[in-house]
Amino acid sequence: MKNFYRSVVVCAMLLLLAGSNLFAQDARFSQYNASPLILNPAMTGLFQGSYRINAIYRSQWHSILKSDDPSGTPLFRTFSASTDFRLPVGKKDGFGVGVVFLSDKAGAASFSSNQVNLSLAYAKALNNQGTHFLSLGLQAGACVRGINYTNLRFGAQFDGEGFNPSNPNGETLPVEQNFTFFDVSAGLFYYGYNQKNKGRTNYYAGVSIAHINRPNQSFFDGADADLYMKITGTAGASFPVGPRIDIQPSVMVLSQGPAFETNVGSFVKVLFEPNKPNGNAFYVGPWYRIVTRDNVTDSGGIASEALILVTRIDYSSFTLGFSFDLNLSELTNATNTNGGFEISAAHIGSFAKKNKTYFCPRF
Repeated sequence: MKNFYRSVVVCAMLLLLAGSNLFAQDARFSQYNASPLILNPAMTGLFQGSYRINAIYRSQWHSILKSDDPSGTPLFRTFSASTDFRLPVGKKDGFGVGVVFLSDKAGAASFSSNQVNLSLAYAKALNNQGTHFLSLGLQAGACVRGINYTNLRFGAQFDGEGFNPSNPNGETLPVEQNFTFFDVSAGLFYYGYNQKNKGRTNYYAGVSIAHINRPNQSFFDGADADLYMKITGTAGASFPVGPRIDIQPSVMVLSQGPAFETNVGSFVKVLFEPNKPNGNAFYVGPWYRIVTRDNVTDSGGIASEALILVTRIDYSSFTLGFSFDLNLSELTNATNTNGGFEISAAHIGSFAKKNKTYFCPRF
């Protein structure tokens, strides 16, 4: 009985998103810097090397909905992978080109998005020393949205004792269960660093706009449900506080239609070799996420959403990160504070034995 009512709620939410003008939020990651091409296309090619490979996986709300899937597979899961290349231009500038894949699946209806984007960027040195850069990026691709009605349960199928799949659901569902749309994004990104301490002091800021063309998200023919543009701002810095300790605060602010989100926190970075700021290191730190309240069910304003615990290690050319969201929202009692889990991995390599590119921090 409990699972039945839970499924009805999830189903209703997904159908509203599919068939009306209500806001549909993009997939998100707590380790936002671990998916740079999704965060901002201007970050394409911004690394110290020739090529970079990133991957990140997120599982969410498994503590609530795991029993709704006989296989035990989490019903809310997101995966992204990308690869990008840095091509030197002149003595200091760089051209970045990359491709990014995103797969997001949500709920018992397997409400899914599978997207592939091509990303281009040009990083221009702002001074002769090559310690300040400004990058402009553009990203475009196609996304396939889908939904599966097989596992959905509706209130009309409740027979007084439980769920009865033989009862008609009483709903008018879209005929098409998949559609494809074209998507365009752009971004601007700045970073600089201090040569005196070999880059241990650095800083960055960027802004990106996704869904510039506002694609239609409706499964119904003739209905309009244009996706809101998403504006994302990021900023951060790194500075030494000891021979082997750096502090790395950062913030990410996101606005999409009526939704607003802020993630703020800081890494404490422990360097294994103080003279190599991009060398082997261990990171640990908390982030705090706040979001806008639902104006329909709440009084509006902002509310705590999660406390995010993150750890990361850089070893040689590889990076491995883990994070866990401690849920602080109104779902706390149902989730027992269990939010989302993420694991990320990255590799930066060089085609040449000697890297000729200028210093760029590991974001």
